[in-house]
Amino acid sequence: MKQVEEAAEAAAPEAAGDAPAAQKKGPRGRVHVFDNWCKGCGICIAFCPQQVFETGEEGRPLVVRPEDCTACRWCEIHCPDQAIVVTRTDEGEDR
Repeated sequence: MKQVEEAAEAAAPEAAGDAPAAQKKGPRGRVHVFDNWCKGCGICIAFCPQQVFETGEEGRPLVVRPEDCTACRWCEIHCPDQAIVVTRTDEGEDR
């Protein structure tokens, strides 16, 4: 777990406060974690570029900042247990 945390610190993006307010559109994704599938490895917590997750019971992720999700799907793609689903909430806006 320590290696995951160290790698996350090295790969962490700059603070979200650095972006101009005009660029922030609001929620673009909805994250759902299936607790019964999640083993609590912490990969999603450590590597989420928007820091949407925090550690909950038994080390499992809690979605504590859903408004910050950009629907990048990093957590969904890298979850070894396929316990995370990200749904885009702004699909019609890009077209």
